Amino acid sequence: MKKLFICLFFGIIAYTAYAQNETHKYRDLPHHATPEEQRLLPTWYEHVRSTTPPPGPVTAISEFQPMSGVMVAYTDMFGVPVSLLREISQIAQLKVLVYPASDSNTVKGLLTSGGVNMANVEYWVINHDSYWTRDYGPWFILDGNDKVSVVDFTYNRPARPNDDAALIQVTNKMQLDRYEMPLVHTGGNYMVNGYGTAASTNLVEEENSNLSVSDINTLFSNYLGVDDYKLFQDPQAQYIAHIDCWGKFLGVDKVLIGQVPPTYWNYYRYENVASAFANSISPWGTPYKVYRVYTPSNSAEATSKTTPYTNSLILNDHVFVPITGSQWDNDAIATYEQAMPGYTIVPVMQSDMTPWLNTDALHCRTHELADVGMLYIRHYPVLGSQSASSPIEITTEIKALSGQSLVCDSLLIYYRINNGNWQSTRLDLVSGDHFRGQLNVQAGDEVDYYLFAKDQSGRRECHPYIGAADPHHFSVEPLGIQSSIDEKVAAYPNPCTNWLVIQHAQGNLSTIRVTDIYGRIITEEVCNGDRTFLNTAHWTSGVYMVTITDQSERSCTKKIIKK
Repeated sequence: MKKLFICLFFGIIAYTAYAQNETHKYRDLPHHATPEEQRLLPTWYEHVRSTTPPPGPVTAISEFQPMSGVMVAYTDMFGVPVSLLREISQIAQLKVLVYPASDSNTVKGLLTSGGVNMANVEYWVINHDSYWTRDYGPWFILDGNDKVSVVDFTYNRPARPNDDAALIQVTNKMQLDRYEMPLVHTGGNYMVNGYGTAASTNLVEEENSNLSVSDINTLFSNYLGVDDYKLFQDPQAQYIAHIDCWGKFLGVDKVLIGQVPPTYWNYYRYENVASAFANSISPWGTPYKVYRVYTPSNSAEATSKTTPYTNSLILNDHVFVPITGSQWDNDAIATYEQAMPGYTIVPVMQSDMTPWLNTDALHCRTHELADVGMLYIRHYPVLGSQSASSPIEITTEIKALSGQSLVCDSLLIYYRINNGNWQSTRLDLVSGDHFRGQLNVQAGDEVDYYLFAKDQSGRRECHPYIGAADPHHFSVEPLGIQSSIDEKVAAYPNPCTNWLVIQHAQGNLSTIRVTDIYGRIITEEVCNGDRTFLNTAHWTSGVYMVTITDQSERSCTKKIIKK
């Protein structure tokens, strides 16, 4: 009997140890690469998967475009507080990765007790290794067939095969096409503005040492439609080197960059990134609006509480911002309110079980899911100073990806003049998905406007997304004053890689001539409209002078760098 008792005793201890190991099997995985993964990473590019690129033209979908929900993963815990999941479930779908299927019962109890709207919760039984869904989650695109599809990559964590394979099943759940880009990468080191510009740290170069920067740019162009891929030295200079730890696109022409005290050794690294954006032209032909958020603990020198404020999640008209009880929390919220008027800014306090880190916070542990039936509006806004000589023409593309018809009498330009009452005028069909409207304005007017569209599925969208709270703005020149053509013409991206866009604010392009630094003519184009695309893929690297002439025979010259 004594012998049996001893056997039972040690059996229980062994089982308990096993059970604890099973219960906490995921906690042994850090966000950074394990020693085994660090050993494998230098040659991991040899294992990349590849398919043909998606049909073009391709557009990478940004985080601030229409979303249907958010994907999170349950391991032996959530990586985020249930309070965040409760907030998300009130406005969108919540897709929870569970494995095995029996974990859904545990999750249901946690979510129900946390006040989550269970009508908006769906469990996806998909094997996975960790809760960092940002890093192994989908990159959404709109392909040339006007279908939302997914671009996959080889996850830069070699010892997490289930994470790397999870996207195949996620794509199947969403019934989307999936394209494999032959590149080692990670979602935390990728941000995109929806108009052909993306950014990462140069970690992507290190992890794909067999590829040149030109090779990487070509892949981003072919699979994601990104022709301006900005690579930065990691200013944070910590182990993870993910761009979402210190930067974030808040809009097509807006970017948020962390800021540290001038006494920190990496202060100038942060300032160099902020200056690089401030001196770059956005896809809308204007300099980027650069917002700064104070993140003094984003350095090895810091002793204050964590300040992971750029590691936020944009979900339609909400922004979820991680806070920690730091004295800088309120300033961070105020920065978001200033940069994103009209959005609901939701501070999310860290939990004791899964605290926020400077290198791993809210954005790292969630992943937005594109609305595959979104009402897609692509518009290059009229900005800056405009001539009063004729009506202002507004052009746009509107696509109802739901397959439902557009509601024609609900395709509108809302506008106000000199902060007066909002008025509306119709957008009329030109052809296909192209629409046009006009605004009759007078000299000296200050004009705000946004676009509105509706389809038969019930979707209603604005451009910019938030509509009247943060509209596009332009001014009309006073009589007798004519601004120079230089102010009306933009050439971007600069530096360029495969394409250069020449845009005239009033649609008065006439001719474009490109010469090299020796004065030799590279190309001459005759054009008529507001925008021309120049194929620069065959240009050699160097400096070029682009002379643009308008229909009034006024001209200006832009200096362009070809990478």
